[in-house]
Amino acid sequence: MSAAFVNTDSLDECERRAKAVSTILAGQKLPIKDLVCRRSEATFEPFSHSGENAGAYRYIVTFDEREAWVTPRAADAACDGQGASARAPPEPVRFCVSSAQKLLSEQN
Repeated sequence: MSAAFVNTDSLDECERRAKAVSTILAGQKLPIKDLVCRRSEATFEPFSHSGENAGAYRYIVTFDEREAWVTPRAADAACDGQGASARAPPEPVRFCVSSAQKLLSEQN
């Protein structure tokens, strides 16, 4: 599953951007599993449409109704939740994803 991340200054800004992205992806008939706005300490390099690093980074993305956690994982690691952030709740939504964006923060 492919993922893109956007850091915003507020929940309102995130929701505006999410609505615009959702409209674009729906118009291209691209499926969306989840498009959510959550508080997170994770920061990423800006998204680029160049595709140069497409799928170069792998993460476990975990979120509940308020917060998200992103944990880097090795390309050959099993997607069983092992190695997910210890700060994540025990029964969250969890996905293994690939992304062109590099995680810049260490704690999240």
